[in-house]
Amino acid sequence: MTAQEPQTPEIPKIPNASKITPPKLEDYRIPASPGYALPETRHIMSAPELGGESAILAEFDAAARSDHFSIALQKIIRCRDNVVPALLERLESDEVALAKKAAIALGYLRSPLAIAPLIEATKNPYRQIIWQAASALSWIGSADAINALIALLHHPSIQVQAAVAKALGRASLPAVSPLVDALKYNDDLVKVHAAHSLGQINSPLAVTTLIAALENNSKAVRLEAAWALGQIKSPISVHALARLLTDNDISVQSQAVQALKSIGGPATISAVAKMLSTPSSHTRSVAARTLGQIGMEEVVPLLAQVLRDDEYAYVRCDAALALGEIGTHDAVFYLSQSLKDSDRSVRSAILRALAQINSLEAQEILQNIRHSVSIPNYSVSNLRDFGDESDFTTIQG
Repeated sequence: MTAQEPQTPEIPKIPNASKITPPKLEDYRIPASPGYALPETRHIMSAPELGGESAILAEFDAAARSDHFSIALQKIIRCRDNVVPALLERLESDEVALAKKAAIALGYLRSPLAIAPLIEATKNPYRQIIWQAASALSWIGSADAINALIALLHHPSIQVQAAVAKALGRASLPAVSPLVDALKYNDDLVKVHAAHSLGQINSPLAVTTLIAALENNSKAVRLEAAWALGQIKSPISVHALARLLTDNDISVQSQAVQALKSIGGPATISAVAKMLSTPSSHTRSVAARTLGQIGMEEVVPLLAQVLRDDEYAYVRCDAALALGEIGTHDAVFYLSQSLKDSDRSVRSAILRALAQINSLEAQEILQNIRHSVSIPNYSVSNLRDFGDESDFTTIQG
């Protein structure tokens, strides 16, 4: 009996490589949606280049750090409408962080399909994504989105109203009147964001209401109203802002100074200069410092008069330092004229002011002071008794 020969396994045939057609790059092109088409000169990223839709969404979901999220968001934006349905699903997610990211991405994509879901997300104050959803609607910026935000200013939730007031800062003129009403009648939290948004829109129509808001009991409202008036730069507001220079909160004072500096001009100088003649030494001191921060050459004679005549040394110190901030030729002259002030603290402030001024004449004055020696007045008495043979002299100061 003959032993059976082992069978050789059949080797599968390899198809001709020339018959395999590789996928074309055009097969993966992602179309831009109508109305949001990209310029022809811009390269539309394809799915293989980006890593594929699933890979992009996975990266988007996993992004926890801001830099990772920024990279994922850029890929989402380049994918455009391909991922809008997936983002809308994530907007409804119970995972708050994922829903927030989806709202931000939908805002950047500016798809009309996202308006209605974002409005619903904004209406629900318990979902904790109202700020991101409201911002996304403002980024979309269509008439429907803005009208929906304006309507939400009357939502019963303070949080929703505040989120909408903040978002309307991108809405331009249609939002001015609703924001002015919110600044008049709503909660302080809403007023803070309404004032800031009015400053962003930069409309003179809001000046009167913002001036009234400077009297609000909340320092946050006063601060944002002062900032907004500084953005609008209306001379009408300078007297009201000048009154804030003596506010009991230092941050409000500082913001008022910045607003006045931003407005500038004769109206600002006049409003602050009036404070130099008030009976309150504290008010005069604040006014002197403010004029220095405004930094206009026209105020130098006013500060020089305070440095020369004010009865309080600390007010004269502030006037000297203010002249140092302005640093003009006249400022150096007036400082040098007061170098012999009777108060040591004022003399020290003058030296600091001169040191701050970067000019040859100021440095020359300081150099002369360093090399001069102040010799007090001495009286010399000869106390030798006429019958005494010793000879000594006493010098008395």
